[in-house]
Amino acid sequence: MSIDRIGKGSVPPGAPGASEVGGAGAGARPEEASRAFDIRSDKAVASDQAASSGKVDSALAPTPLDRLRAGQIDVPAYLDLKVHDATAHLHGVRPTELDAIRKMLRDQLATDPALADLVKQATGHVPPPFDDE
Repeated sequence: MSIDRIGKGSVPPGAPGASEVGGAGAGARPEEASRAFDIRSDKAVASDQAASSGKVDSALAPTPLDRLRAGQIDVPAYLDLKVHDATAHLHGVRPTELDAIRKMLRDQLATDPALADLVKQATGHVPPPFDDE
């Protein structure tokens, strides 16, 4: 008894249609196979495209963390921006309720040990206590 063709759907090596190791494979277009692999981030690629087209994209704007690291804002302002970003999707909520949610979140960032640790890891600073002005 023989064990030939166990998979029965595979193409034997050297048969027509078999691809080379590292080749483009079945169905791949030649231009895709010859294109270099790009490991840059999407933001870097978008930046290059924007620079070449002369357009400025809002996705390329500095993030709150970038602004904090550049010294443009301080830690409380960074936390306020992050809380605002986290609640920006709440369009149907009354302004007084939205304000209360933002104050609660901002207070949690300063008092919850797990959240305070995350803030410290991101910014290098312990979040200051929230003063409700």
